[in-house]
Amino acid sequence: MPPIEQVSRKWVLRLARELAAEYGESLTLTAFRRETGLSQHAIFDLFGNWKNLRRAVGLTPEAPRARNRVTNDQILERMRELADEYGERLTERAFVQATGWSARLIRDRFGSWGDLRLAVGLPPRARMQQHYTTEEILEDMYRVYARTRSRPLYHKHRVRGGRISPTTIQQRFGSWKSACDALKGYLRARGVYNDWMPLPRDGTHAGSEEGNHGVVMSVRRPGQ
Repeated sequence: MPPIEQVSRKWVLRLARELAAEYGESLTLTAFRRETGLSQHAIFDLFGNWKNLRRAVGLTPEAPRARNRVTNDQILERMRELADEYGERLTERAFVQATGWSARLIRDRFGSWGDLRLAVGLPPRARMQQHYTTEEILEDMYRVYARTRSRPLYHKHRVRGGRISPTTIQQRFGSWKSACDALKGYLRARGVYNDWMPLPRDGTHAGSEEGNHGVVMSVRRPGQ
């Protein structure tokens, strides 16, 4: 994220348009802050409130509220999908971030997070999260990037084959954008990109710009 004095309306609007294209009407303030690392104060100073920023990029003032529309069966279906991705490591926080549904909704419908885990065949508590080195995290991001040749996306990292939770990645670097910036530095330092596989740029998808070249390079470790 740029220093706070360099954050401009134009820059924030560009980020908001990119994320609105990915999330659609479901884009929330929480998701926007998670992806960009921007504080709520910075957004409010520039736009007055979150609703004004949503309007500025062509969205309705508020994201649709799922509380009264979602059924228990829909919650269970999504829970099973995420359980397939995360296994026993699925946490309530990861579920809330992936679905946009609140922890209160889970408690109201199922009694507790542990009860919802039991309903889909998981033990009531998640296993302790594995600790990853920064290099292991960047290698996981690169593995997905090499396969898709598209800008890494928080909400698609697991779907695209990532082994490490995007929540873990975001927490390590402070924001998803900072993680993507770290990936760029990782690629540059190790020389694992070329004209056939350009570095991802903010708001662009490399595959759509450069054509369908079938070259995938492996990560080179120092000394190799």
